[in-house]
Amino acid sequence: MNRHVRPALEMAIMVAISAVLYVEFFHLNNLIFSSFEHIQGVNWVFLPAGFRVLLVLGMGVPGAAGILLGNCWLDRSNFSNDTVWLLLATGVVSGFTPWCVKCVMEKKHMLARQLQKLTAQSLLHFVLAYAVANALAHQFVWWMLKRPGTNPWVDVWPMFVGDAIGALVILYTLKLMLPALNTWAGQLKTKPQAKTGPAGH
Repeated sequence: MNRHVRPALEMAIMVAISAVLYVEFFHLNNLIFSSFEHIQGVNWVFLPAGFRVLLVLGMGVPGAAGILLGNCWLDRSNFSNDTVWLLLATGVVSGFTPWCVKCVMEKKHMLARQLQKLTAQSLLHFVLAYAVANALAHQFVWWMLKRPGTNPWVDVWPMFVGDAIGALVILYTLKLMLPALNTWAGQLKTKPQAKTGPAGH
């Protein structure tokens, strides 16, 4: 395969996987926490925020692009000539705000570039910085593009709280599960191979 085609194909696959996972996690959040919705698009508990963090930390730009596409897919029924820029801008903010926060914190040496070196404290700082930036960016875009029913001074708080809680729940659940996952992976690696006899006698 051409050396330029393969990286592009791998990136496209990662973007597609990120988009599908984000959409399905969004539906799961609506199923479990629909009663916590403040207004459309703003929840007091928003688990997909944690998935945004995971996708961006694990995949970088492909993860952010996947979130953008997933957001556009979720809003596809609202697309029209009047809303196209609003929906695209919302998708960009959803996907690339955590990526921008990640880049800034890495440059200031507040966040390790390798996942294995991330500490609980640095993850907490990242989640809080992301939640603040995401809430402010969404409210600013919605206000600038005149999203119906937008009240930035009120809506920014539940969005911040929902993103922070959602991200912390996902990340610390994963952190608690890691020892069990590592044990399971180690058992698979050390599982003895079945002995095979000669093909004939």
